[in-house]
Amino acid sequence: MAGRATSANSFSAGVSEVGPADWSTSYSQYLARSAAQSAKTLKLYQEAMECVALGKLSPTVFQEQLPRFAQARGTEYVSRLSELGARFLSGLMRVSAKSIALRGPVEAIGVSEPDIPPPHFEPSEPARWFQQLAEYAGQLNAKALKAYRTQLDRVSTGQATPSEIQQTTSDYLANQLPLYLQQAGQLYLDLLDGLNEIRASYEEDYFLSILSTAGEAETEAPVVLNLTGPPGGTASASLAVANTTPQRTTIQSTVTDVRRADGQGPAFAPQIAIVPDGLALESGEEGTLQVTLQLDAANYDADTLHVGSLYLTGEGNLRVEVKLRITAATAPTGSERSGRSQ
Repeated sequence: MAGRATSANSFSAGVSEVGPADWSTSYSQYLARSAAQSAKTLKLYQEAMECVALGKLSPTVFQEQLPRFAQARGTEYVSRLSELGARFLSGLMRVSAKSIALRGPVEAIGVSEPDIPPPHFEPSEPARWFQQLAEYAGQLNAKALKAYRTQLDRVSTGQATPSEIQQTTSDYLANQLPLYLQQAGQLYLDLLDGLNEIRASYEEDYFLSILSTAGEAETEAPVVLNLTGPPGGTASASLAVANTTPQRTTIQSTVTDVRRADGQGPAFAPQIAIVPDGLALESGEEGTLQVTLQLDAANYDADTLHVGSLYLTGEGNLRVEVKLRITAATAPTGSERSGRSQ
């Protein structure tokens, strides 16, 4: 599968001093990145659909490739999501630690305590990190209670009046709260940006993995069977099959769902008959399969290419894919075309 270079996540575990102009710029950059990522994903999707239309990929390639891709890359993306969530929560905790409830009136009168650092996230132990985060939240709560007690002690000993404490709190709130709101907003924006980057990365890698299989398939000429008939009628074709294996085998057939080649509309199960059902061939022997398809007007759009796949299987690892190209044509067509498989 083709690789890709991923950019470093712009999310910071710390809390930067972000002003209104900077936040507005960050939001504009986020929209621009999202649009560019969506355009790139759409381009890859269109390339994959072109490969399907040209018979280089099966119409079922998307659902067939997804489980394999998720198994191969799922752990990586789960780890990235966990780390992103951990960074967001750590940053949010830091904003909370700087809030008026913890620092305002106490630091304003000259009382201060060192910061409590948040726990470090370890991707290998996400559950342990959440336990440490709960402990960290408890330490912040204890620090808040101590701040409140300091205020009450100053009032009870006559060092400050309730109105002075109230005024100090109001002044601190007016000066600092807008900055904290900007910081919290930046954290949320960074979270959205990180989630969008992971989504775009997953989609890009997924489509690249699909396109890589199209490149592999190009090394052999595909077997194509054209089925054309009038809307509401039937389409028929014969398929020559040769057993090139060293042993006797029985050819079985399986047909996938069919859909429009351009990807529009839902996929559906075709009404198709393949005779004989189970073709026994000796080594080197040839046979013929007769394929008949009902072109239900409710499923097949007139004069529009529909695609699907017919899989021929036998003993051992024998498996041949035959591309089906189906058209319900309103104009008269030429003679039926035959395919050949080995």
